[in-house]
Amino acid sequence: MSPLLLSILGILACGGDTEPNPDPFSDVERSQTRVLDGLSCPAEVIRTEGEIPRIYAHDRVDLARVQGFVLAQHRFFMMDLARRLALGTTSELLGADALEVDLESRQFAMTFVARQLAEVLTEEERELFAAYAEGINAYIDAVEAGELPAPSELELAAPLLGYDAPAEMMRPFTTEDIAAVGATLIYELGFETGDVGRANTEAALDTLFDGAELGELRRAGARADLWEHVNPVYPVGSAPGWGGADTSAARVAPDGAWVGASARPVPTAVLSRQESRLARFQRRLGHDWDQGFGSNAWAVSGANTTGGALLAGDGHLGLTVPSLFYQIGLDTEVLGGGGLTQAGLVIPGLPLLAQGTNGKIAWGETQLFGDITDWYREELQLGDDGLPQASLFQGEWRALQRTDEVFEIADVPLLGSEGRTETWAQWTTFDGRWITEIEGSQIAADEADGRAVVNLQGDLVVPGDIDGDGVITALSFDYTGLEPANILRALEGFGTAGDVREFQEATRRLVAFSQNLIVADSGGSILYTGYQAVPCRGYLERGEGGDWAPGSDPSQLLDGTVYGGFSIPLDDGVVVEGDADPYRCVVPFADYPQSVNPSQGYVLTANNDPAQIATDDDLLDDPWYIGGPWLEGYRAHVIDGELGALVERGSVSIEDMEALQGDHRSPLGLQLGPLMLASIEAARAASPDASDPAEARLAAWYAAESDRIDEATERVQAWLDGGAEAASGVETFYHQVGEGELEQAAATAIFNAWFNRFLSGIFDDEGLPDVWEPTGATGQLRALTRLLEGRGADNPLGLASWNEATGESAFFDVLGTEEVETSDEIAAAALSDALDFLASDPDGELRGGYGTEDMDQWLWGLRHLVRFESLLGDFIGGGDYDFLVEQFSITTQRLPLADELPDGDPREGLSWFPRPGDNLGVDAANPGFSFTDPTYGSGPVFRMVIQLDGGRVSGQNIVPGGESALVASEAFDDQAALWLGNQTWPLRFHLEEVLAGALSRESYLPEDLGAACAGR
Repeated sequence: MSPLLLSILGILACGGDTEPNPDPFSDVERSQTRVLDGLSCPAEVIRTEGEIPRIYAHDRVDLARVQGFVLAQHRFFMMDLARRLALGTTSELLGADALEVDLESRQFAMTFVARQLAEVLTEEERELFAAYAEGINAYIDAVEAGELPAPSELELAAPLLGYDAPAEMMRPFTTEDIAAVGATLIYELGFETGDVGRANTEAALDTLFDGAELGELRRAGARADLWEHVNPVYPVGSAPGWGGADTSAARVAPDGAWVGASARPVPTAVLSRQESRLARFQRRLGHDWDQGFGSNAWAVSGANTTGGALLAGDGHLGLTVPSLFYQIGLDTEVLGGGGLTQAGLVIPGLPLLAQGTNGKIAWGETQLFGDITDWYREELQLGDDGLPQASLFQGEWRALQRTDEVFEIADVPLLGSEGRTETWAQWTTFDGRWITEIEGSQIAADEADGRAVVNLQGDLVVPGDIDGDGVITALSFDYTGLEPANILRALEGFGTAGDVREFQEATRRLVAFSQNLIVADSGGSILYTGYQAVPCRGYLERGEGGDWAPGSDPSQLLDGTVYGGFSIPLDDGVVVEGDADPYRCVVPFADYPQSVNPSQGYVLTANNDPAQIATDDDLLDDPWYIGGPWLEGYRAHVIDGELGALVERGSVSIEDMEALQGDHRSPLGLQLGPLMLASIEAARAASPDASDPAEARLAAWYAAESDRIDEATERVQAWLDGGAEAASGVETFYHQVGEGELEQAAATAIFNAWFNRFLSGIFDDEGLPDVWEPTGATGQLRALTRLLEGRGADNPLGLASWNEATGESAFFDVLGTEEVETSDEIAAAALSDALDFLASDPDGELRGGYGTEDMDQWLWGLRHLVRFESLLGDFIGGGDYDFLVEQFSITTQRLPLADELPDGDPREGLSWFPRPGDNLGVDAANPGFSFTDPTYGSGPVFRMVIQLDGGRVSGQNIVPGGESALVASEAFDDQAALWLGNQTWPLRFHLEEVLAGALSRESYLPEDLGAACAGR
C-alpha cells in the first residue's frame, strides 16, 4: 500500500466525531514518510521558508510527539545541554572540568526545582511531556540506525571526548528531563543573586576614600549620589501605579514577631567567594550584569491601527548558534478538530509556545528585575565530624537537613578526566533555606589531610571561624522557585487564552516568572502586567523613617538567625491571597501594577520601571516592595515617544512596528552629546590668562589641538542635528550605504570613543566597589546623568559630592593628581584620547584604531560587529579547540560580506558582521563602554510583529541564525542573513497561508493505523 494511501486511511480513521477531512496537503510534495512509535493518528509537517515546521496532528499528545522528533533533528545538542544544566549531569559527559557546573546546579537548587516540577505535573501534562520525550528518543534511535544525521556538535565532540560514535553521547529523554528544561527556564527568568554583591558593597562604603583628596565628599557621594540613587534617567512607567488597597501591614513587623535583627558582618573572603561564583552562574544563565541585557515589547489597541490590535516584541539575549528560540506552528484543528492553532516561538526542549499567538491573543515579554529571592546570613554549629550540623534561629540551634549528591564523572583522557564517582553534601535549614557558602579556609584538592571538607560550587573549604569572631558564618537563600508550583501550567494558560482578561487570570499561577508581559487580543484590547507571586515581607523590621532596619533589607543579606524563609500559598497551583501567616503572605493581585486598555492607546515594556516606583528616588515609600531598581529607561523613552506620535497620527501598521524595532538612533548621543560638546565650547571660550587654573588649562589644551578638535566636534554636531543615526557605513550583501551615511558612521565612531573615555575618566580612578544597580551600564549612566545635571552654583540637585570650589561633583576630579580637575577638562581629555586611539593602528584582529588620521575612514561598522558564536564553546571549552568551535559559528566564511573584495579593502579581515546601532538603542546593539572591542554583547533573539484583526492573523518574525544546528543544512544560517538587514519572514498562521508558502511535506504515521485512533 502506498504511503499516500496509508496517510489518507489514517486520517479517515482518526476522524472521531469530526467530519472526515480529505488530505488538505495533497498539493505539497512529500519529502518523507515515517512511522513514529506511539503515534495514534497520522500527522503532517509542512515546511515553509527556512524549514520552519507547521505541525498538524489529531490531538495535543500526538502533536507533542511529532514536535519532539522534529525539534530533536535540529536542536538535540541544545536540548541536551539545557536538561544537563538543570540536573547537574554535565560531568557525566564531559568529565571533571564540568563538575563545577554540576555543583552549581545542585547547590543553587536548580536540580531540586527540576525534580519538584516533575512531581507536580498533572496527568495530562505527564502524558504530554512523555510523548515529547519519546519523540526525541525516536530521533536518537534514527541516529543510531544511521537513518538521520547526528547533531553536528556531537559529530565533532565524540572523538575529542573519547566516544566511538555520536549516538553514544545521546542519552534518552524522560518526562523528568523535559521538566528539567522547564527548571532551566525558571532560573533564567527569575533567580536573583544581587543581594550578596550588594551586601559586599554596603560593607565597603563607610571606609572608602580614607585620606584621599576630597575624601569626605567622595565617600558621601558614593553612597548618596551613586549607590542609593535609583531614579531612572527617563521616568517611563508601564502601568499607572499601585492598586488602592490598605497595605499598612506590609510596612511594619507583625505583632509577636521576633525582632532584633542585626547586620553582623560576613567575612570578606566569604562574600567575595560567593559573589564570584554567583556572577559565573548568572553568565551561564545568559545574563551579563556588567554590560546589561533586556528586551522590548509593546502593543497598540485595535482602535488605533490599520485593523486589529498590534503586538511587537524583540527579546535581547546572547546571539548564540543555534539561536535560543525556534520558530514553529502547532495545530490540532485541521486534522482533529482539537481547537489548538498556534504560531510563534518555542524554547527547544519544551512542548509549549513561549511567545506568539493562538489567533485570539498574542503575547511578548521582557525581564522584570523583580526581587523574588532572599539571601541570608546564617550562623552554623559544626558536628564532631567537623561538618555543619545546625544553624542558629531565634535563640535555638536547629538541625540542618543534609543531602548527599552523587556525581558520576566521565573518563575523558584527552581532557585529563579520570572516570570516578564523587559524593558531596548539601545542607538546608529546618525551613528550607539552601546553604551555599560556609566560612572556612579554602584549600587545594591535595591539601585535605583528613580534614572535614565541603565542596562549594567547585571550591574546597574546611569549615571554621577564620575571622576570629567566635562564629562560623554561612550564606543561604530562599527563592519562590523552590515552591511546589507549576509554571508550565501558566504557560499552557497563555497559549490557550481567549482574550486579555483570560490571559491576565492565567498569570495567577506565575511563581518565579519575573517577566513583564504585553498582550493583545482579537477584540482589539491590550494588556500590560508584571504580576507574579511576591512575598509581602511584612515581617521585616523597618526603622522610624521607613528604611529597612539592620539585617532586615531584602535587597541585601537578611539576618537568618532572626528571619526564616517565606512560602507562597497555593491552591491547585493558583496563588492564594490573604493568609494570616506573615511568612505566607503575597502581594495582592489587585494591587500589582497592571494596565488594560489605557487611554493612551498602547502599552509598552523595555525593562523600565513598571509603575514609576523609583522616579521619586526611593524604593521604600511605596505600598509594596517588589524589586528594582530597573533599567534607566532609554529604550522605553524612545518607544514611548514613537508610539505616542504614531497613535496621534492614527492607523498604526505592521510596517510602523517593524520600523520602530529597527530604530538605530543613539540615545546616549542625543542625551549626552550636547553636554560633551558644551565642554569643548567652554574650552574654545577659555582664556589662557584666566585666574581659574582649570580655565587656563582648558585654553592651553584647545590652542594645542584646535584643528582636529574642531573637525571632530563639527562632525558630532552635524550627526546630532541629523538625529544621531548610529550608522554602519559599511557596504555588505545585507546593507547598501545610503546618502550621508559615511559621515554618520564616522561621527558615531568618534562619539563612542569619546563617550567611553569620558565615562571612564569620571569613575575609573575612584576605586569604587560595585555600586552600579541593577547592571553596570544602568548604574553608571544613572549616576553620570545626575552628576552632570547637578552642576552649578548652590548645588541645584543637592549632591552629597558637590564641591563648592568647582560648583560640581568631586567625582570629576581625577584622584591622585595635584590639580582639581573639572568636568570640562575630563571631556576635553577624553576627546584627545579618543582621537589618538581612533588614529592608532589596529591589532591583528582588526580591533582598536583605524590606522589613519583621516576621519572619513573611521567607519563605525568596521568595529561594531555582530558575533554569532557557537554554544559548543561552553560545551568543550575554548583555547586549543577554538578553531573547531568556529566551524559551528556563523562567520563571514559562511556568509561572505560581498562576492569579491578588492585587495586592501578594510572588510577583508572581518570575521564578523558590520551593523548599525549603539548602546541602549531600540534595535539592541550594545557594544558596552569600551571601544577596544565594540562588538555586540547581546541583541534581538527574534523580531516578532503580530496583528489580530478579528479572526485573521498576520505578522512576521526572524531569529538570528536558523532553525537547524546541522552545519550542512541551508537552515543553519539563512535567517541570520535576513536578520542582519532587519528583514523578516511572514508568520504563517492560517492553513491557506501555510500551503501558499509550503516547500515540503513530511508524513508521520502510527504503527497501527486506525486501531487506537478511531475512538479519540
